[in-house]
Amino acid sequence: MRKIRIILTCYRYIAIPGPVITLVLSYQLWLSQSWYFLPFAISAKIITTGLLLLFIFIFRSKQFYFFNNLGLSNASVYGAMTFIDFFIAATTFTITLQLL
Repeated sequence: MRKIRIILTCYRYIAIPGPVITLVLSYQLWLSQSWYFLPFAISAKIITTGLLLLFIFIFRSKQFYFFNNLGLSNASVYGAMTFIDFFIAATTFTITLQLL
């Protein structure tokens, strides 16, 4: 339970831009009315998540000492943020494709 709270605390750094990008891509997928847009949406999500993590690495890396003191490495923190973000994206894309 403690680790889940720590991971969710890590996710707060991308909690607003990540889902907003996902919603914009889902809306574009819905407007296209085609499954052929899905690879573009996934690749755009991968690129934007990478850019978000790069932004955090450059400008917020000093705040990760807190997570390091709790026993988490930087790779596990970034991995947890990426996992949550892609889980939300996969769920949203699946729902959008079911509506097509």
